[in-house]
Amino acid sequence: MIRNIVVRRSSFPPSPKSFRLWLRWTGVIRDSVLVALFLAVFAVNCYAVVWSSNELIEKSKELNGRRLNYRGELIVAILDRGEYSWVNLNDGFNAIGVWCKSSMLDNVKFAGDYKNRGDILEVNGTFNRACSMHNGELDIHADTVKIISRGYPFKRAIDLKALKSAAVLFLVTILTVIIFRKKLEGGS
Repeated sequence: MIRNIVVRRSSFPPSPKSFRLWLRWTGVIRDSVLVALFLAVFAVNCYAVVWSSNELIEKSKELNGRRLNYRGELIVAILDRGEYSWVNLNDGFNAIGVWCKSSMLDNVKFAGDYKNRGDILEVNGTFNRACSMHNGELDIHADTVKIISRGYPFKRAIDLKALKSAAVLFLVTILTVIIFRKKLEGGS
């Protein structure tokens, strides 16, 4: 059985108007695909890696002289040395010394101690395994300092159970000392 096949007269070569429209749409599709590929490939590495203190210490030879990011709680105090200042940032494992311009620390409010949680700072700068400027200390010379979160004062609750245990242990120690002294004095 033979079917009738209808052959339409194709418009080849296409008219200039339809050809321009076809080129425009293929260009839009091509550009969209290229942008999507670009974002898929490079969007993965758009964030900055924040190194931990353990990684800095363990990989200090490889990281020496590299620019990197480090984040930690400002502890103890800002040691002002005129135009520059020292700060210690603790990420929960170790503290790393950071050398930066004093003006970068103008907005810092809290340094961590017994009564305060320190501001969380993120620094970007050059890591030095053995800084020649600072007597061979491991440090970071910061180019930027950013406050990630503010510190705050807090009160520590007294643990009554620990306080009672300490009092009982103190009394037991005093009684033990008294008993041994009496035995020593009585035996002489």
